[in-house]
Amino acid sequence: MTRKEITKILKTESGIILVQKESEQLFFESILNNSNSVFAPIYFLASKKLDYLILTKKRILLIVRNKLEFEKNLNGSESLVYNGIKSSLEITDFNKKSIIRLNKLRINFDEGNLIKQKLIEFKN
Repeated sequence: MTRKEITKILKTESGIILVQKESEQLFFESILNNSNSVFAPIYFLASKKLDYLILTKKRILLIVRNKLEFEKNLNGSESLVYNGIKSSLEITDFNKKSIIRLNKLRINFDEGNLIKQKLIEFKN
C-alpha cells in the first residue's frame, strides 16, 4: 500500500495510526545500502518500506513492508485490548476472541504504552 492509499483510508474512514515504523531491512537490502556503488542512493530512496497498524471505525489494518498482512472488519461492538507481554492486539466480540500478533512491528515498551493510550482515546 502506498502512503496515498493509507492517507485516503484515514480520511474516508476517520481512523488513526497506532504504529508507524520503518521496516527492517532484509540482508540483501542492507548490502545494497551499505555498498559504495552508484545505485545505492537510488535504491535507498526507491525502496523505503514502512510498517503500520491502523485502526478505523470500520476495520483494523496491519501493513508490513508496504503490504497488507492482516485486515479485520469491525462492526462497532468489539472491545480492543493491547497485550504488551504477548505483543498482540486482542479483539473480543460477543465472546468471540481474535488475536492479531504484532511481532513483525517490533513494538517496544514506549510504543506499547502509546498504543494503549490511543486505544482509550479512540473508544471515547
